[in-house]
Amino acid sequence: MRLARAIVGAGLLLAACSPAAPPILPPTVTVPVPATPPAPSADAPRATPAETAQAEIESRKKVRAMIARVARARGLPALREVPIKVLNRDEILARIKAHVDDDVPKESIVDEGEALAALELVPPSYDFLEGSYKLIQGRIAGFYEPADGTMYLVDDLDDDEAEETLAHELDHALQDQTYPLAPMMKYAPGQSDRLGAAHALVEGDAMSAMYDVVAGSAFNVNDKLFQGLATASTALSAQGSAAPYVLQASLIAPYSDGFSFVQALRLKGGWPAVDQAWRALPETTEQLLHIEKYLAREPAIVVPVPATDALGAGFHAVLDDVMGEQSLRIAIEAWAGRAAAIPAAAGWGGDRYVVARRDAGGQHEIALGWHLVFDTDKDAHEMAAVLEKRFGKACKERDLLGPIAWASKGRDVAIAGGPFERRAAGAPPASASTCKAIAGWPRAMLAAAKP
Repeated sequence: MRLARAIVGAGLLLAACSPAAPPILPPTVTVPVPATPPAPSADAPRATPAETAQAEIESRKKVRAMIARVARARGLPALREVPIKVLNRDEILARIKAHVDDDVPKESIVDEGEALAALELVPPSYDFLEGSYKLIQGRIAGFYEPADGTMYLVDDLDDDEAEETLAHELDHALQDQTYPLAPMMKYAPGQSDRLGAAHALVEGDAMSAMYDVVAGSAFNVNDKLFQGLATASTALSAQGSAAPYVLQASLIAPYSDGFSFVQALRLKGGWPAVDQAWRALPETTEQLLHIEKYLAREPAIVVPVPATDALGAGFHAVLDDVMGEQSLRIAIEAWAGRAAAIPAAAGWGGDRYVVARRDAGGQHEIALGWHLVFDTDKDAHEMAAVLEKRFGKACKERDLLGPIAWASKGRDVAIAGGPFERRAAGAPPASASTCKAIAGWPRAMLAAAKP
């Protein structure tokens, strides 16, 4: 979900290889899905400096040839040469960590992890930041860095994997040379859904161009089959199986949803229609997921930040943001499965969540408030049915994470999680409230809703 992608997505703007999956076999051509091999064991031999230097010379030759192929397929000009560096996985991860440290405030990542815990989307004591890095490290083949215009390639790829990775990443280089990526993808507080939509366009464009190069045509690839294979491949990998579902799904979503969006645009107007989307970016993941809403430029419903007064004295907002339809879908997938999630999330109209904190000595309490507005009352009832099945009719007591309560009225739905208390580092949290005490917060969010 987009909460998770605040960290995963920051790496994946760079880590533009898609999750590994088996080849797809359409009627006329075998289509490789970008492959990411398992990380080498700790005692595997490392390349010597001389071997690495020779590999970079050979890679530069391949880059020159590949960028010409991608430019022809994509219809974007190659305005300058793209340098290449070959790195091992530890070095790749170090660069991603440096990028995240520079771009995203660490406290916002921690607070987003707390929001995921409050919604039962990650375990109560899960190390959100470290878990995200482990997932990325094991599932990356290379990246293009807009800051220095350089292509970075992992040193353990076979020839087919390297070709697929080069095609994908060099499309990012061409994107960057025509539509600068860094300003478009720069972290901005409260803008996660907008950034998620733009990120998916970036990745979907690269997926589609890559398939044109390595498979003859991206239209030989069924986007729904790709999504299913990528999901299964990630879940079955060593890194994916150790990660909560929301992180797995957030890793895949920019590629699968972005690919579907770009393919829909190409069906309507070819690559020129995609170029037009770069000049008029999707503003929400709702527009990304529903091409007709993008073409109509349907705006999101503006939802105010939930007030924290109902929590009592001392609580203050430390983070607020928009989840968006894509993140809502991923959350419902984790709670109820994908078949239920797609229709339940499709009625999303707008939302806003807040993470609130109260400090007391060396301890602190955390609570989450989330106000969603749907397109119709019927859409809100679908969401209410999901919540009732997962959390009971109105509230569920939890020993570690505090109560989780919800309420609905018309097309509005409000959810409150916690408060729960964080103690010493590494210690499990403990409930700091009850259903009776927290029930007023969802009602207060609904009372503040616009008619």
